[in-house]
Amino acid sequence: MKYSALILIIASLAAAGTIQPQLLKEIELSPSTNLTPVFILVRGELDKGWIETATASMTREERQQFVVQALKDRAEVSQAPVLKELAGYGVNTVQDVTPLWLANAVYCEATPAVIRAMAARDDVILVEKGAYENSGLIKPVDIHEPRFGKYGKDVVWSVTKINADDVWSMGYNGKGVIVAILDTGTDYNHPDLHNRMWHDTDAGYHYGYDFYDNDKDPMDDYGHGTHCSGTVLGDGAGGTQTGVAPGATCMALRINYYQGGEKTWVQAMEFGTEHGASVLSMSMGTKPGNSTLRTAEENLLEAGVYHSVAAGNDGPNAGTILSSGDSPPPWFHPDQETHAGKSAVVTVGATNSADEVPDFSSRGPVTIWDDYTTAKPLIDPDVVAPGDDIISTKMGGSGYESQSGTSMATPHVAGVVALMLSANPTLSVARIDSILEITAVNLGSAGKDNTSGAGRIDALKAVKAALQVGIAQDMETAPADLLVSPVSPNPVRSLATVEVYVAQPGNVNIAVFDLAGRVVAVIDSGEIAAGAHSYTWMVPGTVSSGVYFVRVETENAAASSRMVVVR
Repeated sequence: MKYSALILIIASLAAAGTIQPQLLKEIELSPSTNLTPVFILVRGELDKGWIETATASMTREERQQFVVQALKDRAEVSQAPVLKELAGYGVNTVQDVTPLWLANAVYCEATPAVIRAMAARDDVILVEKGAYENSGLIKPVDIHEPRFGKYGKDVVWSVTKINADDVWSMGYNGKGVIVAILDTGTDYNHPDLHNRMWHDTDAGYHYGYDFYDNDKDPMDDYGHGTHCSGTVLGDGAGGTQTGVAPGATCMALRINYYQGGEKTWVQAMEFGTEHGASVLSMSMGTKPGNSTLRTAEENLLEAGVYHSVAAGNDGPNAGTILSSGDSPPPWFHPDQETHAGKSAVVTVGATNSADEVPDFSSRGPVTIWDDYTTAKPLIDPDVVAPGDDIISTKMGGSGYESQSGTSMATPHVAGVVALMLSANPTLSVARIDSILEITAVNLGSAGKDNTSGAGRIDALKAVKAALQVGIAQDMETAPADLLVSPVSPNPVRSLATVEVYVAQPGNVNIAVFDLAGRVVAVIDSGEIAAGAHSYTWMVPGTVSSGVYFVRVETENAAASSRMVVVR
């Protein structure tokens, strides 16, 4: 079967991964017994064209679950040799081994010798730091008792500023949309939030999950997550309407927000995506240029999950956007020079009640990536939203408090996206971003800039635009019975990977043929379930350079994928 070939895989130095320069410098100065948290990024990217073809006739929900399973399958196959090697080390050299399917990465704490050994593997792309001392919660710059002002206690100013209340009168309040809040937890006993909480009683999950304490109780112990949750969907049961989308559902995902908790951020993204959240909201930040986070965000985009991320509170100097906020958006504004990389992230800066960008709001551009450099920068943030003196739900009772920061702006955008999806559930992440940016109220010079992005969000304009997008999709094309992805990498030296999708369960035969039609190897033969499957083939030393084909045959169909072997 498809996993049997993995036993034969022998790592070589032909295309070995690298060690992040900062990590390399750190381990060179570390004692040989020191354990350093790292992410090991493994080769084996899903082919995006294949995903688009396989999911062409699926709904958003069906595509999300399809991609989740495909990512899991790919990670299980490609990470198996890495995990096998790590398992062979003793507890004094490797600890806390955690596979992460969303980024196709393995987190662990390892000695310098193990880190070098893993980077030398040809199935490893990169080994990078897995935790930073100053990473974690983007803390509010100010917290104080609420000043309700001219709007009184009925609806807070930030909700009316973006015209969310006008959307409610149209009949859209976020109902049916699950928003996952990746934060310090949520006080699910607050009257404004209690009836809005997510449940999955079949699986035993109530309200969400706590990845910091590794249990099923995501109760807030800090207050930040409760405040953000209230901005997304507080329903006003306690006396004040704080939520942009009061009909949406809150999935509370408590993560390590103190420092060095990046692993739990990815775990929370995985949980939300696997359990049906359409929108993620996160106000965490780490050192710019985190490849593991960016890979996870790119795969979120493939799954069709929107991610609202805080820019940071390190403004007003240029280039202060934190990861994951430094990931590229799902849609390129006309003012943005088009680059190859996209992700699910829409990065959010802050505004005050006068539509000014406060000094604390982080600015772009992003110039740290290979595809986003000083010569070809990424404009960030993407949009701005109310984030100064924001009144929302307070942890530990039924009250409210005011907080300021880009953390407060981020859930406003997540709430608007929930409104958009309740109005038009077919919207793609790229379409959502394009609508948000095009309908935003421009605050600076015309176009998009590194202070206010494309402008301050407007819920009413965004929802009206969402309704103009055709809800009926072209469903005339029947889904394919069999799909085979391009071989990756291509050309290949040692390890070839391929994805196979079958619409129905049944017998399958997967083999490698040369140009003369001779069978070179059989990768798999037997019964498989319907859905996506990942396969890895170790190219034997007896196979010479040349053109070959991976041919897949089922009872009703056949398909091939070409590859070039280079010796």
